[in-house]
Amino acid sequence: MHSRVVGVYFAFVMLMTVLIYRIYHIDASGYIKMAAAGQGGYSLSVATTRGMIYDRNMNGLVNKEFEYVASVLPSPQAALELLDVVPDEEKPAVVERLSAAMPFAIKVPVNEIYAAGIEVFRIPKRYGGYSYAPHIVGYMGGGDIDGVSGIELSFNDELKDWGGRVSCSYYVDAAGHIMPGASVNVNRSNENPVGGVCLTLDREVQYIAQEALSWGCDKGAAIVMEVDTGNILAMASLPVFDQNNISASLDDDDAPFISRAVSGYNIGSVFKLVVSAAALEKGIPVTKKYICGGQIDVGGVVFRCNNNAVHGETDMRRALEVSCNTYFIMLAEELGPEYLLMFCVNMGFDSRTELAPGLRAQPGNLPGLAELRNPAALANFGFGQGSSLATPLQMAGVVSSLVNGGFAVMPNLVRGFTDDGFTLSEEPAEFAENRIIGESTSNTIKSLMISVVEDGSGRTAKPRRGGAGGKTSSAQTGQKIGGTEIVHAWFAGFYPAYNPKYSIVVFVEGGVSGEHMAAPIFKKICDEIDKLELS
Repeated sequence: MHSRVVGVYFAFVMLMTVLIYRIYHIDASGYIKMAAAGQGGYSLSVATTRGMIYDRNMNGLVNKEFEYVASVLPSPQAALELLDVVPDEEKPAVVERLSAAMPFAIKVPVNEIYAAGIEVFRIPKRYGGYSYAPHIVGYMGGGDIDGVSGIELSFNDELKDWGGRVSCSYYVDAAGHIMPGASVNVNRSNENPVGGVCLTLDREVQYIAQEALSWGCDKGAAIVMEVDTGNILAMASLPVFDQNNISASLDDDDAPFISRAVSGYNIGSVFKLVVSAAALEKGIPVTKKYICGGQIDVGGVVFRCNNNAVHGETDMRRALEVSCNTYFIMLAEELGPEYLLMFCVNMGFDSRTELAPGLRAQPGNLPGLAELRNPAALANFGFGQGSSLATPLQMAGVVSSLVNGGFAVMPNLVRGFTDDGFTLSEEPAEFAENRIIGESTSNTIKSLMISVVEDGSGRTAKPRRGGAGGKTSSAQTGQKIGGTEIVHAWFAGFYPAYNPKYSIVVFVEGGVSGEHMAAPIFKKICDEIDKLELS
């Protein structure tokens, strides 16, 4: 083994000797021939930069770190200095580029390289350090020039216009040869851009959501939204991909490129909030009684409460606390398919939301009226099972409308644009308020959701301070792996309890229990937001 290492070392030394001799011979003759770009000069592109992507407080979501890029005009001294700093595994490639005796740009680990023909530049690193909202920000392709997904793609042209370029110009003679000993002109154009897109995200809240989600699951999503404005403060999805190494995630079976925050899933019992609101709007009171025997036969199909529980006589409040399926089947039958379906459409289900140009959330799915005229299908619909699908983002919007006094919210992701990194130069148009449920219904739903956290299945979601309201869900999918059905876990709620600021939705793919998987993540998000507001 020792003799092999020694052999490789001496082979490398000989290669270096030949390389430096060749560079010296070419350099000494005064000729490094290359194509001239225009009259009397050759331009080497060192780096291109793109405009910023900010959160709502003008904190950068990209370009948070820097890297060093060197322009190299091959010479014996440049070769020695460069090969002294690059990692061993990169040296063969560097030797090859030096051998071509043509100027080139290369990333280097340090900026202290002192040699004729080498200039080192400090360039913003697009994705470095902690990765905030990669599914929203997106990633680059095409030689790191164009955006491929997310905001990088939505505002690709604008981000390029806000960006800049660093290049080096070399003097050449009439034959197109670089003139020996001539100085290098460095051209800097907006190498540290400040103009860009400003999102509604809050970088600190985004961090809280990402960390809480990572703490509690492997695949899922978390949304934090302002209940009054629909502004998205955080939108996290797991698993994530590496923005600097996209190819590493291409064959991942867990599909990290899919944003689960805007994908449709079976929703289960969180839908009972919608059925409750529909019943209240139609005049059915909270005190409406029903005797749960643990199961109900609808058109020859038997529906059971979770774990075959028998809840006995219950009203709407108790039915939500214990998530009584048969109670909500009764409500769905009383409301009828036409009214219930129309109410869901008004609440924003089955609608596609465009968060930015070309960046759209899935519409989810509502069963058709013909399907719901089948009594068994309507029964399934009444407690969120069957063909109903919704995205975590949709559910955050629904919760916001349920607790903000009854006003529709349009999920917002883009706050505006900035030229200086401090002030907004352009803001999206605002929409007029549109009430979709009565204020009385909204107040009652808030009270019911608080009861779920205080006295029902949502106790594990209760924050350390401030209280909360919400609903758990364990959504059956009908899909099985190894004979076991996949069940998704949800918690959809608001925080704090008596002056709601945020709707927070947590989704855990294959999480089985909303109470034990999603609700604790909700609690963690609330507790961390509370710390943030106290600091």
